[in-house]
Amino acid sequence: ADSGAVVRPIIRRDLESATVDATFDEVDVVVHAAGATRAPTHALLRASNVELTKRVLDLARRAKVGRFVFVSSQAAAGPASFVDAPVTEDMSAAPIEAYGRSKLDAEHLVRASDDMSWVIVRPAAVYGPRDRDFLAMFRLAQFGIAIHPANRRQWMSIVHVRDLADGIVCAATVARAVGGTFFLANDVPVQWAEMFRSAARIAHRSLFVDVEIPSWLVGAGASAGDVLAKVTGSAGLLTSDKTALTKPRFWICSNDHAKRELGFEPRIGLHEGLTETY
Repeated sequence: ADSGAVVRPIIRRDLESATVDATFDEVDVVVHAAGATRAPTHALLRASNVELTKRVLDLARRAKVGRFVFVSSQAAAGPASFVDAPVTEDMSAAPIEAYGRSKLDAEHLVRASDDMSWVIVRPAAVYGPRDRDFLAMFRLAQFGIAIHPANRRQWMSIVHVRDLADGIVCAATVARAVGGTFFLANDVPVQWAEMFRSAARIAHRSLFVDVEIPSWLVGAGASAGDVLAKVTGSAGLLTSDKTALTKPRFWICSNDHAKRELGFEPRIGLHEGLTETY
C-alpha cells in the first residue's frame, strides 16, 4: 500500500476460468503462493505444488509479466546437520519428504523459465494470526500441557507472517533479486520446548504436563493417519510425511543472503509474534 501498488488477488478456481488470461493482463509482478502443505496422496500434493506452478508460469509467460516470485519452502532444501551450520542457498537441496520434493520440483520449473525474470523465496516455518498449523500447540499450552511428538529438542527457524510478507515485497521489487533464491527466517532459531513454554506464559499458565511421545509410537500413529487420509480424502498433521519432519534435529536456515541482497530484516520478535498469534 505504501508503494502505491495495486494488488490483484487470484484464487485457485480463478485459474480454471475461461477468462483467466485477462486476469494477468498488464500485471508487472506475479507472486505465486498457492499450494498445499499436505494432501491424502503424493499425486494430489504434486498437483497442488508442481502442476499448479506450471499453470501459473504459463499464464505469466503469455502475459509477458515482468517478474515471477515463487514462494517455495525451507522443506525444499532439507534440514541442517548441525546447530551452528544452518542451511544456505548455495548448498545442494536435499528434501526428505514428499512436500519438500514437490516444492523443489516446482523450483526447477521456475528456474527453467529463462524467458522470464524470476525470484524464489524459501520461508522457514511461518506463524502468525489465523495460522492453523501451530493451533494445536496453543490449545494445549493454554491448559498447561506440552506434548512433543519426538521433537522436544528439535531446533527450527521460524518467521512471522508479516516479516514474510515484507520479504516477498523485497523479492518483488529489488532489482538484484532477479535469478536468486532466498531463505526468509528470523535471525535466531528456537526449540519446540521453548515454543511451548512461551505459549504457556502468554496464556498465563505454567506447564504442569510436559511429555515427549517416543518415536515408535509417533510412527504407529502416522501409519494410522496415512490410512485415515486415504479413506477421508483429507490429510491431518499426523501422517508419515509430516512425522518425517520431526526426525531431523536441526531445521535451521540462514537469512544472511536475504538480508544482504534484498534488505530483508525480520522485525517481529518471538514473544511479540506468539502473543499476537495467541
